[in-house]
Amino acid sequence: MELSPEKRALLWLSSAEVSAHRVSALVDQLGSARAVWEAFSTDACPKFMPKAKKTLEELHSEAKIDALIRRLEEKHVHLLFADDEAFPPLLAEIPDPPFLLYYAGKPECLTKPCVAVVGTRTPSDYGRHMAADIARGLCEAGVTVVSGLARGIDYAAHEGALSVNGCTVGVLGSGINRPYPSEHTPMLRQIASGKGLIISEFPLDATPMPFHFPYRNRIIAGLSVGTVFVEGRIQSGGMHTVTSALDQGREVFAVPGQTGYIGAEGPLAIMREGARLVTGARDILEDLSLVPLMQPLRRPKKQPPLPPLQRQIIRALRIQPMNIDELAAALKTGTDEIMTEAGIMEISGLIRREAGNSFALPNQ
Repeated sequence: MELSPEKRALLWLSSAEVSAHRVSALVDQLGSARAVWEAFSTDACPKFMPKAKKTLEELHSEAKIDALIRRLEEKHVHLLFADDEAFPPLLAEIPDPPFLLYYAGKPECLTKPCVAVVGTRTPSDYGRHMAADIARGLCEAGVTVVSGLARGIDYAAHEGALSVNGCTVGVLGSGINRPYPSEHTPMLRQIASGKGLIISEFPLDATPMPFHFPYRNRIIAGLSVGTVFVEGRIQSGGMHTVTSALDQGREVFAVPGQTGYIGAEGPLAIMREGARLVTGARDILEDLSLVPLMQPLRRPKKQPPLPPLQRQIIRALRIQPMNIDELAAALKTGTDEIMTEAGIMEISGLIRREAGNSFALPNQ
């Protein structure tokens, strides 16, 4: 791997986990990353945190950088710099883009439209099923599914993508040589071996630290034209990814869950703030104008006898189409309950969504 002096200096800074914001400030101050390298052993050396400074001192020789590059090559880990032609344009647009990404696998995954599927590490069976089903549908339409290779919703999303030989990108909060959680190592290897792409902003052997994951989450959102929040609490990593997506001006989607279940509170909260309720991949593809990529989806199976609230919704919609607030007022119940049942009914094909987020019966 041949690197210019500037890129060698950026690799050196990355190896000490110097943040993208700090590197940007240093380059503005000194003119280039190579100038930081050259100033390091002089009185003009910028200040670094003690741990970072120690690592920078240990690696401050061309021979050490050569050895680091050889080790990356041995591990089949490649480098993608912010000024490389292949660097994802959407990621370059975010407020604090990474200056260097480590990757293993198939970078072609990033040339397709990407959608993030995120959520809790402790999902319900429903949440796990929805994450996998949405991921399958997106991949069948030629979309790349992005997630964080964590337990729960992330794992289900990657698994769903791989089940249809789709492209999936796992973004790590650790180094590629230190997958977290460790039991997901087989999936990481499966993705990195050519089934998809593994990405990290952190050096090869970086351990997973709590402060890494907000940085990881901004990359998940930054790679994606939209983020789907399947299940999770209001205070959660999934919500942090949603916030990053909103800050970046990206679309946000929420899967309706069971009212009262703690995993539903995050999606319900963002739906109240205007996030689009989605019941499957088709909704996401339509909203993101990716309809030409869609493949025919299976017809829904026959539904069991309807619960009382669903029967009331159908009776109300026989009169006229209504939105969530109108249905809640007509049926004298809460909007959360209506939102949950309407989402389930839309999945089942019992009702359909019209312009303005109104619901109607299929034959209206």
